[in-house]
Amino acid sequence: MKRLLCLVLICITFAALPAFAEQAQQPAKSTQAAEPKADTPAVIASRTTPIFIEQKGADNLGSMLAFELKSVCNTSSLFKMTGDDVPKITVMINTMSEFADRPKIGSVYSIVWVFSENSNNLKYFLAQDTGIVTADNVTMLATSVADKTDQIALQYAYLFE
Repeated sequence: MKRLLCLVLICITFAALPAFAEQAQQPAKSTQAAEPKADTPAVIASRTTPIFIEQKGADNLGSMLAFELKSVCNTSSLFKMTGDDVPKITVMINTMSEFADRPKIGSVYSIVWVFSENSNNLKYFLAQDTGIVTADNVTMLATSVADKTDQIALQYAYLFE
């Protein structure tokens, strides 16, 4: 009985071998389409926001904050620094020493974001922020203000249309 079963299995195997051989000889089907797709890259609209940064205050840390913010915005592709009479977001920074007798310890700041369509129209209030800037957090604060400026630009993007 075992011999008969083995003989049947061997016969089935030999009968199936040609089918496996044909399948192995056929090249694997390509996962790519027969015709390549046309290379039509999508046009990405520029999201460059015109901004102007103005600073008032005679303290060194406030000047450093404004300078650092201008540097961050100049190197970013999200902003275009402009003083022209075009629709823009103006970042107004007012600073003063936290302690008059110790000006290097820290400065208080107030930042107001406004939108101006041109010099003949009133400016529209968008947002505000206040805080304390120290020599240790000037760079981090400038980056944070630039990020908030971008968020405000996204929120009020319809003003530039």
